[in-house]
Amino acid sequence: MKKIAISIGDINGIGMQILLASHDELVKICKPYYFVHYDLIKKASKLLNLKPKAKMNLVEFVNCEQENFSFKEEKEDFVIYTFSHKLNYEFDYKFELNPANLDAKSGMYSFLSFQAASYCAYLFLDALLTLPINKKTWQMAGIEYKGHTEALRDFFKQDAIMMLGCEKLFVALYTEHIALREVYKHIKALKLAQFLINFYKCTLFENIGVLSFNPHASDDGVIGGEEEIEIKKAIKMANVFLKDENLSLLNLEDISFLKQKEAELAHKKDVFLSQPLVADSAFTPFSLSKCKYLVSMYHDLALAPLKALYFDESINVSLNLPIIRTSVDHGTAYDKAYKNENINLQSYMQAANAAINFAKIKEKNK
Repeated sequence: MKKIAISIGDINGIGMQILLASHDELVKICKPYYFVHYDLIKKASKLLNLKPKAKMNLVEFVNCEQENFSFKEEKEDFVIYTFSHKLNYEFDYKFELNPANLDAKSGMYSFLSFQAASYCAYLFLDALLTLPINKKTWQMAGIEYKGHTEALRDFFKQDAIMMLGCEKLFVALYTEHIALREVYKHIKALKLAQFLINFYKCTLFENIGVLSFNPHASDDGVIGGEEEIEIKKAIKMANVFLKDENLSLLNLEDISFLKQKEAELAHKKDVFLSQPLVADSAFTPFSLSKCKYLVSMYHDLALAPLKALYFDESINVSLNLPIIRTSVDHGTAYDKAYKNENINLQSYMQAANAAINFAKIKEKNK
C-alpha cells in the first residue's frame, strides 16, 4: 500500500472532521500519515465527538537542522512518529482551537504541517494529500505564499502544474492566479509547448485538447488571434517532440523545420488535438465524450464550468514536481466547521485515490 502524507489544513475549518470521519475508509486503500500533534488531534476529536476505529499514524513535526523520520511511541489509538526538518518558521503547537474563525496561529500551523508533509513525502513517503487552508490566515501569520502550489514551486525550485477535476474531466491551468490582463503576455509557443510536454509526461493522458484564448478561437483572426497562432504552434511543437524526443524543442521554433518534422512523423499518433478548441463549447456533454482532458490558458475559463459540473467530485493535483500532491477542491467551510453536520467526503477520497494512482505513474516514469 502507498504511504500518503496528509497535511491537516486549517485546523479551525472542516479539515479535521473530514480527516477523522474518513479514516476507517482511507486505511483500506493506503497508509495515511497525518501531520498533526497528538494534543491538537485529541482536542479536535473531543469537540467533534469523532473517534475512528482504526489506529491513526500521527507525525509530530519538529524544527531541526537534521532531517529524520522516526517512530516515537504509541498512545491510545495513535501511533506517533517524529519528522525533523528545517522549517521556515518557529511555532508552538500548544494553542487552543478557535473553531470557524480566522486565526494567525492556525494559519501558521497549517503552513508548517504542509511544509513538513511536503518534505517528508519527498524523502520518505509516496505522495502528499493536502486538506484546505485559508489564505487569509497564512497572511495573518506572515507567510508570503498565496497558496500550496506557489509554495511547492519554491520548496522544490520547479514549475508545478496545477490540474483540477475528476475522472470525467481534468483541466490543467497554463496560468493560474494572475490578472486576466496579464495572461496574453505569457502565451508564447516555446513556453507553452514545454508546459504541454511536461503535462503529458506527468499524466500519460492521450487525446488532450487545448482551449483557445479568444472567443470562437478568434474566428480565423477576426477576434484577435495572435494568441491562437502561438497556441497552434505550441501544439505542433509538443506533438512533434513527443514523437521524437531526440529533437531539440528550440529547433522546432523554426517554422520550416517544424513543418518538415511534422510531415516526417505524420504516421505517428498525436497526443494533443491539432487545433485549439472553442472554449465555450468544449464543456458540453458531446464535446466531453470526445475529449475529457483539457489545457486552459487561464484560471476561470476552465474552473467555472468544471465547478458547475463536478464540484463535489473534483480534486486539485500538483504535477511536474519531485512529489505527487493532491488536494480537495473546496475551502475550509467555516460555516460547517465543528457543527457535526453531514459533509461530503467524495472530493477527499477522490484526492486519496488520485495520489495513489499518480504515485504509480511516477514509479513507471523512473
